[in-house]
Amino acid sequence: MSHARKNSLWTPTTPTAAQTPQLLSGKSMMITGGVTGIGRAIVLGYLQHGANVAVNHFGDDKSASQYQTLVEEAASNLQTSKEEIEKRLVEVPGDVGNPETGKKLVDAVVQRWGRLDVVISNAGICEFKEFLEYVLPLDHNFVQVQN
Repeated sequence: MSHARKNSLWTPTTPTAAQTPQLLSGKSMMITGGVTGIGRAIVLGYLQHGANVAVNHFGDDKSASQYQTLVEEAASNLQTSKEEIEKRLVEVPGDVGNPETGKKLVDAVVQRWGRLDVVISNAGICEFKEFLEYVLPLDHNFVQVQN
């Protein structure tokens, strides 16, 4: 005979925005590659904990669309309006392989919120091959994106 357990490891619960500690309230951060995967999860987590976030993406139509769904998802998760979320987000499209994009990111954060507390360099290049089969230009691009 099995009994459902409440508030245990077996029945995961998701805290509401009101229950989440606002550990990052008043902090401002920027992230490269923030509209998909790990970057998107980081943005959503930072918003959940009260941070302001500048989100970089490549700048193509697909990435711009993913940014819009990020805004919608954040509003839904935090049970607030898209307009309220947009006060805590700033979109900065561009290729982070270009140093000017990094400058735009920092400028956007400082102009909007007056300070930059956290930088997350998440954008990356991925070529699905065996590790030892990577070609030199990929390694070169990877170093440029991460620096």
